[in-house]
Amino acid sequence: MTSASSEPSRERVKDLADVPSFPAVYAAALDPRSNRGRARGPRSPRGSRSAAGAAAPAALPEVAYRVRGLRLDAERARDFDHFLGGPATDLVHPGVLHVLAFPLSLALMARRDFPFALLGLVHLRNQVLQHRPVRVGELVDVECRVRDLRPHRKGRTFEAVSTILGQDGEIIATDVSTYLAKGDGAADGDRDQGGGSSGEPTARRDFEPPPPTGRWRLPADTGRRYAAVSGDVNPIHLSALSARAFGFPRAIAHGMYTASRAFTESRVDLSRPLRWDVSFDAPVTLPGTVLVAYEDHDESGSVRCVGWRAASSGKGPRRCFEVEVTTLG
Repeated sequence: MTSASSEPSRERVKDLADVPSFPAVYAAALDPRSNRGRARGPRSPRGSRSAAGAAAPAALPEVAYRVRGLRLDAERARDFDHFLGGPATDLVHPGVLHVLAFPLSLALMARRDFPFALLGLVHLRNQVLQHRPVRVGELVDVECRVRDLRPHRKGRTFEAVSTILGQDGEIIATDVSTYLAKGDGAADGDRDQGGGSSGEPTARRDFEPPPPTGRWRLPADTGRRYAAVSGDVNPIHLSALSARAFGFPRAIAHGMYTASRAFTESRVDLSRPLRWDVSFDAPVTLPGTVLVAYEDHDESGSVRCVGWRAASSGKGPRRCFEVEVTTLG
């Protein structure tokens, strides 16, 4: 892997005995010592300053975490499928691959030399590229790294990349999550065209929803139930009380819950290679109602889903997420 300047990477790979637990990672992120030297705006990993006294540019740690020989548990895959409303099969939902690797990437972002606070990050986009079907009971290796730090009009973005490998070293799937670290926005000259690394417009466009094809009524315990099958116990998703501690008036649904449910309802052929693209806009508050619309594109072999909050209290409809699943080959 090479950097943008084509210089050889200094990345080192650290082998872990097992995947870190979600509670342990979030506890580490809440440790006040984890935030020493961090600022809202871009800074160096240890908060160092240049000789002129200006904050040094933020830098991502050049380390990857790896865990070998993880088994794709049949019970976990079954519970995940059933919670999302799908049948349990011997083929693994790609959302299971995401939650298998997710605590490893979180552990990277909870490191003390990571330049941004883990619990302040915003998940903007996700893409899973799966090269072959994955079966329950398989043994896989997981590698996670962070890369591609870029200026954004609201701060900085970067990618957390998880690679799922077979026991022979074959790459089975790659999961790329794009995060925003809010802070001082980039100057116009440093900003990517379109307003940020994601190419989002600088001003929110009015959303014109399509005719809905479904409605999700999500109870207050949706976050706790998804946490039970995924392991992700981020407190902003669990209850209004825990969410308020982080500035949210109510709990919000896990973004990958909405993405995984849309994937399940798209009825994708899991026996074929696929690409699963997700973008997130407004959070889904709990309890709440989400309108969804699915559209098949037979020529490209893709299914697109958009989910939104209906207009209310004088406010227009607000898009919450967009999902596109494309079968390949």
